[in-house]
Amino acid sequence: MRNASLAAAATVVLTGSAFATITNQLAGDSYIVKVGAGADARFYSVMDVYVKCTASTDIVSSTFGVSAYVASTVMNQGDAFVQAAGSSWAPTTNNDGGVDSFVTAGLRSQGSLNLLNMQGDTNFTNYNTPGASAIISAAGSAGAGWYPGIGANTNSNPYARAGYYNGVNNVAKAAATIAGNNISVGGSLDNAWMVGRFVIDVTGLADNAVKTMTMKFAVAGKNNGVTTVTGATNAAYRYNQLLTFAVPAPGAAALVGLAGLVGRRRR
Repeated sequence: MRNASLAAAATVVLTGSAFATITNQLAGDSYIVKVGAGADARFYSVMDVYVKCTASTDIVSSTFGVSAYVASTVMNQGDAFVQAAGSSWAPTTNNDGGVDSFVTAGLRSQGSLNLLNMQGDTNFTNYNTPGASAIISAAGSAGAGWYPGIGANTNSNPYARAGYYNGVNNVAKAAATIAGNNISVGGSLDNAWMVGRFVIDVTGLADNAVKTMTMKFAVAGKNNGVTTVTGATNAAYRYNQLLTFAVPAPGAAALVGLAGLVGRRRR
């Protein structure tokens, strides 16, 4: 009788909205942004990172680390993150053409005036530091985390589902499919919760260069908007993933240099 009950329960879990869950997979949507023209042009590689969910009712409310699973966000080749002038890790009111690194819990557009009131936890020592080039955790801590100060209660918080996107323009910006990033060209971002945008300067990068970032953290949230889950105690809500940044097309840097040379000759 007990086995029959378990089988019936499993059937319920696999059907309908009860199957709605936060997955243990990150998606990295990386693309190139060019700023300026001619000899003054610069190329930036942008990485928008999302936690994949299976339904619009799933909620990701915070990222964090615990003593058994220390959080970190590291550029493996030592590159510095780029932030807009005067900006910190908090989302700002200026999108700056996408050239600004920030962390979030669902807020994709900085132009929303940061209505989620994003905050760094006590382990995130440089959260409010303008021009920060890395995420720095307090020494000996469980690693930096972040969360929306407005909370994630669907009854009282109108922005609790800010990470749920649906629409004709809700597709990845990546111009090429990068292995391991779990997103394809034109791939859907429906039910994806953004956890951060990370930007590096790739101007003059060698054609065969590879730039990667490793993100390790846990999340808390609600499956189907009902069942509270947390990576503090459940490994299914912990992430440790290598993400690869897009790089400019071969020869792009050389073309910029050539444009500058032609300009100088004309003068």
